Amino acid sequence: MGLFFLLLIRTFLFSAPPSLNVHDFGAKGDGVTDDTQAINQALQAAHDQQANVYFPSGTYLCNTLGSDGNILNLHADGLQGITIYGDGSNSVITTSLNQGSVLLFVLAYGPCSNLTVKDLSFQNTHGLITAQTRALFFLGKADQFISNLTVSGCFFNGFSTALGGQGINTWMIASNYFGSPRGHDNAKDDTDPAVFLWCYDNQNGLCRNVSIVNNTADGYTGTGPIDALVTRRPMDGFVFGLAYGMTITNNTTRHFAEEHYNLQPKATFPNDTSVALISNNYLDCSLPPGTANTDGSPHRANYGIRDDISNSVITNNTLVNYTYGIILRAIEYPNTQLHSYVITGNQLHAATDATNYDVTAGILIQGNSNPVTDIRMTDNDIYTNLPDLPNYSRSIRVEKTQNLHRLLMTNNNLHMIQ
Repeated sequence: MGLFFLLLIRTFLFSAPPSLNVHDFGAKGDGVTDDTQAINQALQAAHDQQANVYFPSGTYLCNTLGSDGNILNLHADGLQGITIYGDGSNSVITTSLNQGSVLLFVLAYGPCSNLTVKDLSFQNTHGLITAQTRALFFLGKADQFISNLTVSGCFFNGFSTALGGQGINTWMIASNYFGSPRGHDNAKDDTDPAVFLWCYDNQNGLCRNVSIVNNTADGYTGTGPIDALVTRRPMDGFVFGLAYGMTITNNTTRHFAEEHYNLQPKATFPNDTSVALISNNYLDCSLPPGTANTDGSPHRANYGIRDDISNSVITNNTLVNYTYGIILRAIEYPNTQLHSYVITGNQLHAATDATNYDVTAGILIQGNSNPVTDIRMTDNDIYTNLPDLPNYSRSIRVEKTQNLHRLLMTNNNLHMIQ
């Protein structure tokens, strides 16, 4: 019996990686000292020793930009079961660099598995910028070197893109908070998407099996009027890009100028049949007062879910104060064929303020020259105070489709409200 317990203890000791404290490498966490070099030494030691890295409560100012455009770097190749962690909102990693950068860049030139980043607060205090800033970026290369990645319990504020990645196989993004104190002023004043989470699909890698669960994302968290800002609009959206196998569920989003979710067609493997599931999310599409377009005209449109990935299920979501609710839009992709959608059980509440919102459609399908096939829309409830246009096109609109095959619409209800 004694030998059995000794073996258990030995197994535990050898399986649990040690933890390195960034203070032991000279990081102060006083919000004044530049801790970049000290933290990079801790991250290098984590790679060399297969160790966790702990950030005790404090504010870690990181204002030294490396030649690669990154501030902090973790070389993750060979790491297994390592955690980078802190004490939640009390462990702040911050920068004020007003130029393109990644605050923490994680690169794997070889296999890395079961990496976790949790309970840290990433802050950028810059104003309007000329290049994209990111809090966390994971690059597993085209060989999908990063597997079983988790980002949880983190806080992100003030970045043009908080979180991005590619070359990742199985990524859990759970229970994080995304905020933007200056709305779109935390990004560039141009047409590049200002989004919190970006999943890439290109020659440098793609994302598989991404789960985005129980997060909160707010496109404008400032206390002053948005019309006092340069860009005069909130962030564009929460999720952008695509993954091969994607689950977006139980998230709360608010205050975005464009699509809360914008899922694009599969580029590397267009015939892939993995399913995207968007379910049980709450989307408040309200625009902050004073929201304007680049030319200064009032911005009167917003968008809830845009899903251009075929093989999708969009179910049991609640959208409030929208002008466009759920959109399937292939018109921008001439070679894409929309097919195999189930849109069911959604509650769509249109904006009732006709002065500041231009309500167009609860569900909109815009095709291209290719056939649109196998679209099932059932049991959706659409609420509006505006009379419907001919053929119910204010509730469900289908347009620009050359060939429409196997479209099922049943038990969808338009509710007129006062």
